[in-house]
Amino acid sequence: MRYTFQILIIFITCSLSAQDKSNKDSIDNKDKKVSLVGIPMINYSNSFGASFGAYGSGFYHTQKNDTVSPLSSSGVIGMYTTNKTWFAGQLNKLYFNEDKLRIKTAIGAGNINFQTYVSWPSFMNLFPINVATSDDDGKFIDYSTSMFFAYAEILFKTYKDLYVGTHFVYSHSETDFDLPLAPNEIIDQFGFGISFANDSRNNQLAPTEGIHAKFNTLSFLEDFGSTNSYTKLNMEYTHYFPIKERNTVLARYYGDISTGDVPFAGQNVVGRDDLRGYSNGKFRGNQVHAIQSEYRHWFADRWGFVAFGGVATAVDYLSEVNIGDMLPAAGFGVRFLAIPKSKINIGIDVAAGKDDWGIYFRIGEAFTR
Repeated sequence: MRYTFQILIIFITCSLSAQDKSNKDSIDNKDKKVSLVGIPMINYSNSFGASFGAYGSGFYHTQKNDTVSPLSSSGVIGMYTTNKTWFAGQLNKLYFNEDKLRIKTAIGAGNINFQTYVSWPSFMNLFPINVATSDDDGKFIDYSTSMFFAYAEILFKTYKDLYVGTHFVYSHSETDFDLPLAPNEIIDQFGFGISFANDSRNNQLAPTEGIHAKFNTLSFLEDFGSTNSYTKLNMEYTHYFPIKERNTVLARYYGDISTGDVPFAGQNVVGRDDLRGYSNGKFRGNQVHAIQSEYRHWFADRWGFVAFGGVATAVDYLSEVNIGDMLPAAGFGVRFLAIPKSKINIGIDVAAGKDDWGIYFRIGEAFTR
């Protein structure tokens, strides 16, 4: 669902409570092989209720004498919420051979209790059941999705900052809508595609200058075991502008497009993985586009803040984009430099959108995945 592994992002929300499990002396020691960061996660949202969990990540060099590659990372996450949502996953982001080879892997499973908003008259087209509602515009429908997924990407450096490669995803999901007689959606997805990246950032976890652009395709074909045949296109462009020593401004475009016989699980949702401030799943479509900017400032050696804002839209076809229907969002956050030597930050963001809001905790900055 979307790339199913992106559900991880929904659950990385918590209080600004963290601990660096390695002391500064050991971090500065050249013999230190792994720096560990563990984060307890306690939060409340209007979609999931109270949530409890933990996220832990280790940062390290995959090759001892490689001083060019960024830090690799491996992490695990576990989460349970009072609406009985649970999720567990494992992530790896690996760099080899002086950053000439990049590999990402992810695997996870869970049961997600969420909601979708269906407007009239499309409500009756999707759910041909007589459901009373006092809202003339539409209705929120609860649903529960049990799922398992596995993802892998491999990129090779080809010329200067250009990386080319491929990626694969497998997922199995079963979605049960909270409506009498509504059929469950059982989806198997095996997707593969090509990946392009142009990455001139000066740091992977806390960039202050450079460009990070990505273009990915992902095709799901019935002939290869998928329930539906459709294609996803993902486009990202982020440009970082340094302003003196302690300030950075970024400009970003994000687009996720699904075409073909797109199932419910293959649609895109505003706020799931990009524009902060949307968490209730109301704005959903085959295409999501977002434009935003962020300002980052360090007011002390280990403390900083961010301020951000942007607009997004969710449509089924590009011709449906309307400037008047754009969805605005804005917010701010606090950053703490947890591991100075490796420039690893932790932080919490608060953002508000149209009739919605969200709280987001992160290791590293936004848009560095």
